[in-house]
Amino acid sequence: MLRSGIETRRHPWALGLTLAVMLLGTRSSALEAPKAEAPKAEAPKKEAPKQEAPMGKEELARIAGLNEKNCTKGDQEGCYKLGVAYAQGLGVTKDAARSTSFFKKACDKGHLDACNGLGIAYAQGMGVKQDPKQALALFEKTCNAKSAKGCFNAGLTYARGSGVPQDLARAATFYEKACTGGAATACFSLGLAYADGNGVAKNPERAAKLLTQACDAGDMNGCNILGHSYMSGIGVKEDMKRAVGLFEKACDAGLAGGCLNLGLAYQHGDGVELNPERAKALFKKGCDLGFGPACDAHKDASKTP
Repeated sequence: MLRSGIETRRHPWALGLTLAVMLLGTRSSALEAPKAEAPKAEAPKKEAPKQEAPMGKEELARIAGLNEKNCTKGDQEGCYKLGVAYAQGLGVTKDAARSTSFFKKACDKGHLDACNGLGIAYAQGMGVKQDPKQALALFEKTCNAKSAKGCFNAGLTYARGSGVPQDLARAATFYEKACTGGAATACFSLGLAYADGNGVAKNPERAAKLLTQACDAGDMNGCNILGHSYMSGIGVKEDMKRAVGLFEKACDAGLAGGCLNLGLAYQHGDGVELNPERAKALFKKGCDLGFGPACDAHKDASKTP
């Protein structure tokens, strides 16, 4: 099985890697469990001085007011953005029930991201009674309309077996659609499926290509696991320097597992010059990001010989 850390006899801190199926929320780790694709607030479209302070409460409230007016006039985008505002507390008091009601208004008018947000609300019971089957129906509806987010969330639902019997083959099918549609995390999840043979025939080479695709699109889990592939020669030609570069990329982006793996490389001189102090600093960074194995590695590295 592919590992989330560096799985060799020299690296005792490696963790087992399993197909991640959590819908929302995870701790920082060597492997961040994929999250449901949720609505995000859009940045203000205006030129601003580089040193300008973040948008204040008054401005956020003004924007929320404009979106409410637009929603009242039947503008689905205004309803969707207002749903995001209430979900995240942007310019209004956070209110899951109101958020869900605005997502529903926009979804009823055909707004795919709003339908996806509504699906997440049903999956998590946020502002509505939890209803996994209704959530899946919304995810599949948006997926059929070519929404990569919807396809990914449908895949997660089947992988978890939430409201439906667990079906890893169907999960992989939805991940494939989402990955083709540009969802980097779906490419990562599909890569894991091919690495472990979950729902598809095991294929390390295909896994490595998908992890590369995910990494290139900005999914740091993809970079971290791809680094292991290069370090161990799984699905690709062994390349220690390439592995280290990928761990560094993941660590620089704030992935604790990348920091742990990069620290292990420096601790053992794998692909880089041996540097115990650099290793210890990287373990500390991973620990500060909340990853227990990095804390353990830092504790051991700090012991007096």
